[in-house]
Parts: sequence; C-alpha cells; structure tokens
Amino acid sequence: LIGDDGTVRDLARLRLVHFLGDHDATSPFVLSCEESISQADAPGLLRTIISNQTAIDKFISTAEEGVGAFCLLAALFDRINDDAVTIDLIQSLVSAVEQSNVTVQQESGSVHNKIGMLCALYNLMSGSSEKCWILGRILHLAAFDKSSSETSILELLPDRKSALGTLLEGRNLERMLAGFGELSVENERALYGIASKVVGKLAQVCKGKGLEEEAVSAESSKQRFLLKMLATYENVVSRNEFDDTTRDTSLVFSSLVDDW
Repeated sequence: LIGDDGTVRDLARLRLVHFLGDHDATSPFVLSCEESISQADAPGLLRTIISNQTAIDKFISTAEEGVGAFCLLAALFDRINDDAVTIDLIQSLVSAVEQSNVTVQQESGSVHNKIGMLCALYNLMSGSSEKCWILGRILHLAAFDKSSSETSILELLPDRKSALGTLLEGRNLERMLAGFGELSVENERALYGIASKVVGKLAQVCKGKGLEEEAVSAESSKQRFLLKMLATYENVVSRNEFDDTTRDTSLVFSSLVDDW
C-alpha cells in the first residue's frame, strides 16, 4: 500500500498531525509538522510532537483511537538511523507520556491509556535495551502514576489475570529478560529494582484492603526481586576486589536468589 515515494505513508502522517492539531491547518504546530514531513525529517517531526504537551494529551484522552495514532507516531523510529538520537527521543516521548496530567472519564482511564501507548512503543522496538527500559517505565506507571487507583494497582495481583500481574508472578520476569538476549547488568538491575518497588506498593494496597494473604505474597515477590537486583552487583565486581565479608555476603545473596 506504500509506494516507493512514500506518498501513502506521508498522507497517514499528515492525517495524524491534523488529528493532533485539532484540524487547524494554520496552527504553528501543524505547519511545523508538515514541514518536517515534506523534508522526510522523522526526528524533527517527533521532536515537534513530543514538545507539544497538548498533542501528547490528545493521544491519552482518546483511548483506542489515541493508541492507534500513537502506533503511527512510534513507527517513525524506524526512519532514524542514529542510535543516540533514537534513544534520546524514546526517553523524551516516554517522559512526556508519564508527565501528562490529562484526565479521562473512567476511573484510572489515564493510566490504562498511558500503559497502552507504552506497550505499543515496546512492541515496535527491536533493541533489547530499549525494550527493557520501556518495560520498566510501564511497570512504574502501573503502580505510581498520578491517576493510578487502588483498583488499578490491585489488577497486578496474579489472580486478576492481567498481563502485568502475570509478568510479576513467579519467574516470569526473569524468563522474559532471558528472551531479550544480551542485556547489560545495569538494565537488569534497574528493571528488578522497579519490579521490587511496584510489588512493594501492591503489598501496601493489599494490607490497606485487608487482603493479608495477597499482601504476604506481594512482600515475598518484593524480596525476591530485591535479591535479584542485588545479585547483579556480583556480576560486575571482580572477585579480586571482594574482601572476605563482601564475598561471604555475595554468596549468601546468590544462595537466597537460587532458593527463591
């Protein structure tokens, strides 16, 4: 459906821009975006949209339509050949989504829509580091977004059968990381740290709701992720740099992690 000249693709991007710009063809935002499209400047188009918080809010406030439009925006990353520019723009886009204060009618609707957008971005990424980092931001949003409610946080319980709740159950997160391929220990450490904080928040909500069994289970998961995070330090410090106490402590951590 897309010709060699990119005509259909450009038409879709123009429709996206006018959707975000409330169909005001003379607005500086729309004109700037159109100029980037005409020059095949994907980074420029992304920067213009990311820097316009009203446009980001439009994605979030329009539910399924917004997620679909966001997928079209995220596809622009395939047009960028500079890894450093790609990483910078991904981080800027995720930050703009996280910082949005837009509200939607249904309870916790904003956080659900934000997560949907970041999941779309995650699915379009091929790099393991980018996917790992975005996954961490998705988990953080689920528990700590301004629009998160106790109801939405409780969806992270395993028996609620949500995708994120299932991911945090047992060794599922560890298995997913293994499937990413080569990851730096910094990536793993950051994700396990976020997972620990998220299930810690879940444990607090469960306690407040009188869900004692679920709270104990969440606390257990919190400790497991914390131990996994601590174990990453053993992978980057030469054993020659360990004193006897540090070595003994590291071995204890490794043993505990294996037991979990």
